[in-house]
Amino acid sequence: MPKPYKIMIVDDEPANLRLLERALTHDYETLAVLSAEECLAQMEDFQPDIFLLDIMLPGGMDGYALCQDIRSRFEYKNALIIFLSALSNLREKTQGYRVGADDYITKPIELPVLLAKISTQMERIENSKQSASDAMSMAMTALANGSELGQINLFFEKLHDASDYNELGQLIVEICVTFGVNAAVQLRLTDHHLNFSTTGMVNTLEDELMMIAKDAARIYSFGNRCLFNFKDATLLVRRMPCEEDKAGRYRDHLASVMNGVESRMRSLHTELALKAHNDKLILQALKQTHVILDEIMQEFKLQDQYTRQSLEKLVSGMHLAFSHLDLGEDQENCLMDIINEASAELGQISTDGIKLDRKFEQVIIKLEQVLHSNSAIN
Repeated sequence: MPKPYKIMIVDDEPANLRLLERALTHDYETLAVLSAEECLAQMEDFQPDIFLLDIMLPGGMDGYALCQDIRSRFEYKNALIIFLSALSNLREKTQGYRVGADDYITKPIELPVLLAKISTQMERIENSKQSASDAMSMAMTALANGSELGQINLFFEKLHDASDYNELGQLIVEICVTFGVNAAVQLRLTDHHLNFSTTGMVNTLEDELMMIAKDAARIYSFGNRCLFNFKDATLLVRRMPCEEDKAGRYRDHLASVMNGVESRMRSLHTELALKAHNDKLILQALKQTHVILDEIMQEFKLQDQYTRQSLEKLVSGMHLAFSHLDLGEDQENCLMDIINEASAELGQISTDGIKLDRKFEQVIIKLEQVLHSNSAIN
């Protein structure tokens, strides 16, 4: 049974090649070479799906140049390219992304991390192929139904209805799909950030670039990629249109979109903070109401108990008094009727109180459910 993917490993250290081959050969078909020139010479026959490239290579071509050469070939536009290098600063990582790499892992390599990244990235690439087809179909339909400016206006109509950050992120993805651009967006909150993508996934390098880019120029282009940077949000377009006129229009449109997104982010910060504050006040009021109702119910039960005890004591006392008073039978019966009537009225009051007590219990149960539900959400 053939193995699903082929991996070409390029590194000038034989020990590294042996280590990687041992780790990968169980799940992938591998070919290890020592230079960029050897990689290019054997690519046509081997036809790899995945390239693991060192940056520092012997001869006249380093890993950056090799990556650029591979990515320029039509048949490898969707290949997975990962740099494995001891070079670890941001400049090298940015250069790796500029020339077309999908990820960058710093040596020494943790093999479980590498295997996980290869699996995840290949899943992203397969999803991207399907998403690109779906996105193109959606884009053609959308653009057929209205102009670019019409789509932008429709976006702004929906923008102010976005009630949370996830809904806002999905709106940005939708407008990018409408224009047929492959893009990722990052929304930055106080203690975390959210990523969205037209392909459904954002890789580690893209996540780092968007986080760093917030302090760069408002619109920053490198190669055929473009970043739209704002304080709370960054849009990364992975591939801008090749036509200069179209690319210029898209820069204007997407800059306008992200300017609106930044404004909506600020509004959401205020709205959600106010909602959280109001929810907190309501929760506090519910808790206080719960305590007060519980105290009233306990007090009512105590008063009902005292009332019953007093009635019993009264009846007992009257019977004892009758034994000392020289009353006729009719007089005793008359007094007992009065006492029994009063007892019946007090009994009815007690019965009504029990009904009221049950209503209190229902209110308290509902309050407890609300409090429990709110605690679970928070």
